[in-house]
Amino acid sequence: MFIIRWKWHLLIIGVLAAVSAMIFSGPSFIKPKFKSTVILFPSNTNSVSKALLGGVEEQQDVLKYGEEEQAEQMLQVLNSDDIRDRIIEKFDLMDHYNIDPKGNYPVTRVRKEYESNITFERTEFMSVKIDVMDEDPELAAEIANNISDLLDSMKTKIQKERALQAFKIVEASYNDKVKRLNEVEDSLQILRSKGIFDYDEQSKIYEEEYTKAVAVYENEKASLPILMKYNKESDSIVVNTKARIDGAEAKMKNMKHELDNLAKYGGANVTMNQEMGWARKAVADLRERYAKAKIDLDQSLSSKFVVNRAIKAEKKAYPVRWLIVVFSTLSALFLGVLLLIGVESYAQFKKSKA
Repeated sequence: MFIIRWKWHLLIIGVLAAVSAMIFSGPSFIKPKFKSTVILFPSNTNSVSKALLGGVEEQQDVLKYGEEEQAEQMLQVLNSDDIRDRIIEKFDLMDHYNIDPKGNYPVTRVRKEYESNITFERTEFMSVKIDVMDEDPELAAEIANNISDLLDSMKTKIQKERALQAFKIVEASYNDKVKRLNEVEDSLQILRSKGIFDYDEQSKIYEEEYTKAVAVYENEKASLPILMKYNKESDSIVVNTKARIDGAEAKMKNMKHELDNLAKYGGANVTMNQEMGWARKAVADLRERYAKAKIDLDQSLSSKFVVNRAIKAEKKAYPVRWLIVVFSTLSALFLGVLLLIGVESYAQFKKSKA
């Protein structure tokens, strides 16, 4: 009954509100904006060497989509100052947003405009959505796609800084081990020049030969007086026996010299051979790490899977005029009803007083 009593007033209020909303939501008052969207999935791969050359336990699937953790990391990179400032500079957004660079707080103002027009959001499917709103639909698409492209370069830059540090550490360690291996090989070469090749094998052979020479020397030395008793000194049997004694004595001296030489340098030979084994194993291990660190430094994989690239929008996304008109009209009618209730209440109050 109340609405029927005031129907013409409410109709006028509604019509005026709707017409005003249509006028003031038009392009003359609110410039339309177009939205471009890029949808990305983060990758699950960080290290190229682990993904392609790692063992069974550490190998990563380069085709696997990232999960919540990778999506959050991607959002952090997208919200970084570096990407924001590079986009502002590349597209001259300060001039595009009509911000006077000599005015008050130009950097703060352009950053606020950037944040109000460019948003990043994680979807329920663990993808990341980049939305760019702008009055120029082509520029909105370009900015969205450029942000997507900068994501790889930004993440690569962060990873390369750490990869370079790791590479330098591995390289220094590798070079030290190679240098030490060369020193050990040089030392072994010097020992070889002194006749020391294999301590265990040589000591075994020299001891056997020395023992044989001693046995021959003692046997022949013992038989010589008996032979000389029954034979002349010029007889061949005596001459040959003396020759065998001299040969055995010479061999004993030679083997003694070799054993002394082996005793002098054999310990160093054993130590150097052991160290060379360790050094070669360390160099082989570090060579593999060095190769992987160099791959991580020189090569990179994309950190994203692009599901949708941004395209030039054909239809404006803001403002939604019908929504503005509907809410404005409903709000005006609601306020009109409250106002008319107040008018009726005031009239009844005056009447009761009279």
